[in-house]
Amino acid sequence: MSPDRVTGTGTERDPGDLTGLDESSHAFTRTVDALTEEQLAAPSLLPGWSRAHVVAHVALNGGSLAAVIRGLVHANPVAMYESDEQRDADIEELGHAEPSELRERHLVATTEFADAVALMDESHWSGRIDRLPGGPAWPMVTVVPTRRRELEIHHADLGTSYTRADWPADFVVELLDATTVDHASAGPFRVHATDLGLDWFVGDGGGPTVMGSGADLGWWLTGRGGGEGLTCEFGQPPALGPWRRASATATDDGVEGLARSLGSD
Repeated sequence: MSPDRVTGTGTERDPGDLTGLDESSHAFTRTVDALTEEQLAAPSLLPGWSRAHVVAHVALNGGSLAAVIRGLVHANPVAMYESDEQRDADIEELGHAEPSELRERHLVATTEFADAVALMDESHWSGRIDRLPGGPAWPMVTVVPTRRRELEIHHADLGTSYTRADWPADFVVELLDATTVDHASAGPFRVHATDLGLDWFVGDGGGPTVMGSGADLGWWLTGRGGGEGLTCEFGQPPALGPWRRASATATDDGVEGLARSLGSD
C-alpha cells in the first residue's frame, strides 16, 4: 500500500483501490448498453454533445489515463492528450461511430485502465499526470478518483434515468472534497450537505452558507444547473465561474467551449 493516500473527509484509502470505481464503471456500462442507436444520437445534457459524444469522451479519457499510467510504469512518460484540438477531433470521430464500436471502445478503455493501475507499485504513486505535453499536471495519486468523477458526472450528463440523485454517498463526499478546493477563488462561503451532515469551506472561511443535498451541491459546483434544490441564508447562492480543476503546478480551465466547461476534463 502506498504511503501517499487519497484523503477524503475523515477517511484514508489506498490510491489503487478500485472498489468504488468498479461500481461506477458497471453502472455506466449498463446504461450505455441499454441505449438504442436513436437514443445514443439524442442530445445529452451537455450543450452541443449527443449522448454518443459523452460516451466517446468517457471511453477516450479512460484510454488516455491508462496510457499515462503505462508510460509512468515503463519510464516512458506521455501526456493524456497530444493537444486540445486532437482531443476534440477524436471525440467527434468516435461520437459518430456505430453503436457497437462505441460500446466496444468503452469496454476496452475500462479494462485497460484497471490493468494499468494493477501495474503500479508504491514508487509510482508519487508521479504525476500531464494533461498536455508540458502540463498542466496532477498528482498520480488522484488518478482513480479522477476517473470515477468522469464516469459518475458524465453518467448523469447522459440525461437518462440515472441522475445526480443516484450518485453513491462516498462519491458525493469525494466530489465535494475536490470541487470546494477548486472553487477557492469564488469564496468565502460554506456548503452544508443536509443529507450527509457535513460541511465544506470554500476559500478562507466565513461568508454565507449554501445548503442542500450533497448531490445538488456537487451538481452546482461542477457548473451544472442554476442551483436547483439549494438554499442560501443570504439569498441566492454565490456566483461561480467555470469549474477549474486545480492542478499540481497551475490552475487549468480544462474546457473546450461550453461542453468542456461543464465536464471534469
